[in-house]
Amino acid sequence: MKIGIIGGTFDPIHNGHRDIALNAKNEYALDELWFMPAGDPYCKSDKEVTPASVRLEMTRLAVSEMPSFCRCCDLEIRTEGPTYTSETLERLHAQYPEDEFFFIVGADSLLYMEDWHRPELIFRYAVVLCADRPGEDDAELYRCMWKLNEKYGCGEERVRIIHCRELPISSTDIRLMMERGGDISPYVARKVLDFIEDEGLYGYSRKKVDISL
Repeated sequence: MKIGIIGGTFDPIHNGHRDIALNAKNEYALDELWFMPAGDPYCKSDKEVTPASVRLEMTRLAVSEMPSFCRCCDLEIRTEGPTYTSETLERLHAQYPEDEFFFIVGADSLLYMEDWHRPELIFRYAVVLCADRPGEDDAELYRCMWKLNEKYGCGEERVRIIHCRELPISSTDIRLMMERGGDISPYVARKVLDFIEDEGLYGYSRKKVDISL
């Protein structure tokens, strides 16, 4: 089985995550998509992150509005201590040796992937699928893909492009919009929006939305 994995802090998960994963599924004939929120993201140890259980619930709610081949995976949430993509993929390969894994990222993540924990394991245990950056020159991205394939591919194309543009929005952008009273409904699933408001996350309330923004 061909399994696409999209990970992230998901603080909150948004439609950009959904769209890039669905495009990867369609282009590379993936059988399933696993949305995997990070438990204790080591790269954000100096930042305040919403509790893992809350981010997991938002991911579950978002996935519940997606097609049946999508699932929420709590593997990293259940892992104690800092979580690393390299170790997660190594564990998945050991647990599902007959399956093929595809790790789905945005272009900015790919550009810095060599700085991640043990990148050689990432490319050993998964094909990395990368979306274009919105409004950016692709030359830098393709140079990076060529370099990574040369270094880690061992004659295989371990980094491949998803021929779609990322939604020009990030979780950071969405949190900032909420702080300013902006309308985030175009960017998150309906159930996620309801959950954010019901739980009082990020200080958001649709009653405070400034329609002039």
